Amino acid sequence: MTDKNSTSMFDTVVSDFKQLYNFETKDGSVIGPKIKLPKVVYDRIEAFNSEDAIENGWTVYGILQLVLGNASVRDYRWYQASVGTDGKFRPSDEFDEWLEQHYAFGRVLIMLAIIYNNYELEDKENE
Repeated sequence: MTDKNSTSMFDTVVSDFKQLYNFETKDGSVIGPKIKLPKVVYDRIEAFNSEDAIENGWTVYGILQLVLGNASVRDYRWYQASVGTDGKFRPSDEFDEWLEQHYAFGRVLIMLAIIYNNYELEDKENE
């Protein structure tokens, strides 16, 4: 299987691993790693990870399930009713392809992005 971006699976795993373990401390507080994500993943997180969601009782796990498209239709409808969203219930094929390419740590990267709210769009100049 070849990656359409010509990045080997090994390189992907190493890159993801470096992001996962880039924790810092500042003034005695832990600062989570800055997670760099492609637009399709970034937008999916933005659609569901909001202060409104937390204020309406959504947990990190619940938001993660929505982002991944693993939540039930009932939960998704409850999210729409309680928070409102323009996000689609099922992620795009492009999102699913990214998860497949980042099979080892993709879900963990998304989880850390949600927990620490410390994520940004990846730099596309190297493509």
